[in-house]
Amino acid sequence: MVDTILLETLARGVACGGFGVTGLALVLDRRPTPVRWVGGLFFLCAMAHVIDGWRLGGASHAAPVIWAMSVAATGLFWPLAYALFADERHFSPHRLWPAAGLVVLWGLARFLPAEICRPFWLVFTLASVALVLHALLVIWRGWRGDLVVERRRLRGPVMVAAAGYMLLLSAQDMAWATGLPWFNASGLSQAVVLAVLAVAASVALLRPQPLLVEVPATSDSAAASSTPALDPTPADRLVLARLETAMDGDEVWRGEDLSISALAALVGAPEHRLRRLINGVLGHRNFADYVNGRRIEAAKTALAAPDLALKSISTIAYDLGFASLGPFNRAFRAATGVTPSEWRATQTPAATSPRLRLIETADPASKPDKSA
Repeated sequence: MVDTILLETLARGVACGGFGVTGLALVLDRRPTPVRWVGGLFFLCAMAHVIDGWRLGGASHAAPVIWAMSVAATGLFWPLAYALFADERHFSPHRLWPAAGLVVLWGLARFLPAEICRPFWLVFTLASVALVLHALLVIWRGWRGDLVVERRRLRGPVMVAAAGYMLLLSAQDMAWATGLPWFNASGLSQAVVLAVLAVAASVALLRPQPLLVEVPATSDSAAASSTPALDPTPADRLVLARLETAMDGDEVWRGEDLSISALAALVGAPEHRLRRLINGVLGHRNFADYVNGRRIEAAKTALAAPDLALKSISTIAYDLGFASLGPFNRAFRAATGVTPSEWRATQTPAATSPRLRLIETADPASKPDKSA
């Protein structure tokens, strides 16, 4: 007869080991990647979830701090999705607040009297589901423009599986809060699923050169790179030459509906080859960032031009291919650290404004005589 307790212990040991090694490797990585600390924190809390789920005799014997960390894992999945797939150059600390909020809601639901705790369980569950669903939206939304092959593959099986596991747990909590019947998975099945997720995460993130956690390149840094990760063949160089003509000569990036497939058709190359070249040779991880790099450089020039000082920022954004002002403002701020209005103010001071130049160049006879 198979000893289920022993099998569960082994599975949870594999899960703890996989999560722990992956998180430690991310923290020890010296590259200033957004995923470094949020990834380490997430995998630490994932280990706590593994321990919290080990219910010997039908009850959990974990300490309250382990319970809280286990709950925080769901909230940390959301910033982890941003760090891995949104190509943010700097981690935003405010993304940790949802995880803290979930812990507070869980604490209220866990320690309040039983007769009043169910509404808090329901709110906690709905908040957890909302965060996981939004994380799935982040994962899916950038799939088309993702230029990193390994990351495109990770979006589907690993991250969706992890999100599905969290949604099942949330459904179980919601069933308890509403009094509906629900199937409770055994401890062994949960341990096996966690072990599989831990191994998958380790395989994806513990490679000698993990492309998933590279620092997103700016247009300047990518252009200045003299050692491309990919050695282009003669056929690749021909595609790159056509790409340069299309982007720099024809300025196809001004088209609002430009996509990777449309650009591949313009340069006469398969889409997968163009993705590989833009990522491996030019150093860009996301197609939107690759296109927006040129748009932002053109926007900086336009905003600094004295003869365009009266042209509205929204008109400049539309002329450069942005569908609306919001995405333009976000992309400009991410690239420069300031808003377009702030950039224009620093580049076109009042001393060089067209109105002041008009006054200064007016007929001297119209100016007041200061010597009088």
